[in-house]
Amino acid sequence: MTCEDAHLKMHDYISGELPAVHHKPLMDHLDDCPNCKKFFMQTKQLQATVKSAMHVEAPGDLVETVTRILANA
Repeated sequence: MTCEDAHLKMHDYISGELPAVHHKPLMDHLDDCPNCKKFFMQTKQLQATVKSAMHVEAPGDLVETVTRILANA
């Protein structure tokens, strides 16, 4: 697996969308390539940060304002 292939598969792996047949080749590449392993860990942390931020609820008045604006668009 090339580094480019690994980068393309990382996001799907982290989100659980990569078919199982591709897991071992990706993990083998990460074991052999410190640059890709570092990128993988950074990507995994970034996705976790974004996911945790998605659980923040918008203030009620903001929701009402946006809903009203969209209804009038």
